[in-house]
Amino acid sequence: MIKIITLSVIMLFHLTAVNSIYAQEPQIVGEAAVLIDAQSGQVLYKKNADKRMYPASTTKILTAIVALERGNLNDIITVSSNAARTEGSAIWVKNGEKMTLEDMLYALMLNSANDVAVAIAEHYAGTVEQFSLLLNETAKKLGAKNTHFTNPHGLPDKNHYTTARDLAVIARYAMQDDTFAKIVGTKTKTITREDPEDLKFLINHNRLLWKYDGAVGIKTGYTTEALQCIVAAASRDNRKLIAVVLKTRGTNIWTDTTKLLDYGFNNFKREKLISRGETIQKTAVKYTDEEVLLTAAQEVNYNFPVDHKPEIKHKLKLYKEPAAPLEKGEPLGELIIMDGSQRIASVKLLSASSVKRPLSTYWWFWALITLLVLIPLALVLRFIWFIKTGKIRLRRIR
Repeated sequence: MIKIITLSVIMLFHLTAVNSIYAQEPQIVGEAAVLIDAQSGQVLYKKNADKRMYPASTTKILTAIVALERGNLNDIITVSSNAARTEGSAIWVKNGEKMTLEDMLYALMLNSANDVAVAIAEHYAGTVEQFSLLLNETAKKLGAKNTHFTNPHGLPDKNHYTTARDLAVIARYAMQDDTFAKIVGTKTKTITREDPEDLKFLINHNRLLWKYDGAVGIKTGYTTEALQCIVAAASRDNRKLIAVVLKTRGTNIWTDTTKLLDYGFNNFKREKLISRGETIQKTAVKYTDEEVLLTAAQEVNYNFPVDHKPEIKHKLKLYKEPAAPLEKGEPLGELIIMDGSQRIASVKLLSASSVKRPLSTYWWFWALITLLVLIPLALVLRFIWFIKTGKIRLRRIR
């Protein structure tokens, strides 16, 4: 199952859109679009990326995420009459029909079954409304700042919206789950139904799986309000890209997406800037005579235009003066990576080892030493004073 990680953890380094002067950007018909590197989240192309749009059935990406996090593939889901009556694309489940979550997820993502989406929502949250709260909570935790869903399938609602950038963030997270990635990359699937006459053979609506070299998912969508929508992923040469196109028309759903993916694969080269665990520098540790090594918390890769020669510079920024005691792996600062004068990424720097603080550097240590010396001395002086004043007389031993 996927475990939610807050955006501050997911985004270990700052990512910005690449300066596009080095390659001519594709002309996209869709009203909004974005292209990102799936490994890092780096934006390679954007068009109205933060404009509120209707997502149609690309909503189901988030529905699948929440279902995977809250359930198991072998969970048995019973279809309600409400789910069976859901309009739009469907596999025509029946009231009282039982299916596994696994089969329902294939129906959800390949055949875009709205009736299955409602059945999943009701099973894991009781109602569509309660499940929508889970969708929005999850989106927020992932960093999808401009997303608000009111249902699990994407049927039109003025309060059901997202952005191209948010969908890319959600999709990037989802594709890190092996089960999700397997489902959305499946071309055809035969599921188990109670009635042998019911629809069992599913065909993925995403034509790119057949037509685009390296395509691995993810989800298409359509309503009269949203028009054609797609979130697509493709892998080539150890690189994975995610393209989002919203509100395009007809076959432009395929040509727009192909243009974006080709643009990313053909016009950018990924370079490793920092390796995970790489030693960056060493720094003094307050209260000790020791120095601690600073190591990179994460591998950092960056996509540069193919005809661009980067001028990489590093700038070290410590959160504060490192002071003992230190634990191994404790965040101490960040390394800012520049291409000339432009900041392109940053990575957290961790302590490579533990550092103990000597007892002699604590104020209470010297206070204790002082007390251990002064108290006996005071007692001796007091005793001498008593003798001199005659308050204590010593007997001679004969």
